[in-house]
Amino acid sequence: MSDSSIYEAVKSKLITHGVDRTVDGRLTLNDARLFSLFVQLERVKRMGSFDGVLEACAEIEAYLALLGKRQLIVFAYMYLKFSELTPCTHELDETLPHGKVRKSGIFDRAISDEERLIGLWASVKYESVGQHLLRLVYASG
Repeated sequence: MSDSSIYEAVKSKLITHGVDRTVDGRLTLNDARLFSLFVQLERVKRMGSFDGVLEACAEIEAYLALLGKRQLIVFAYMYLKFSELTPCTHELDETLPHGKVRKSGIFDRAISDEERLIGLWASVKYESVGQHLLRLVYASG
């Protein structure tokens, strides 16, 4: 994939998550440094590197803190949560003998355990703080 297509893919994905709906959100597209950090996040996601994803998110968060826009980290969590690294559908939980429970998720493609960990981490982060951070993003206009 060429550099121009990765930039277009990142831009398109960020827009699907609503970054263009507020002045603060548009910062992710208009601030060259911030946008390049999201491109780096995409690159490490494609490599399936959990440590790389954590590092990229930490860099994004640190830069956002410098800008006074830390709430925009929600878009990094959304970027990962709503990706092929999380199940596209879930089957109903099944209770098995001896109190065990089977939870099944259906993915769009075969993914590694490390990629599943990335998706799970992003889901946990988004579920724990996502709604609060989105309220802050939309409250700022």
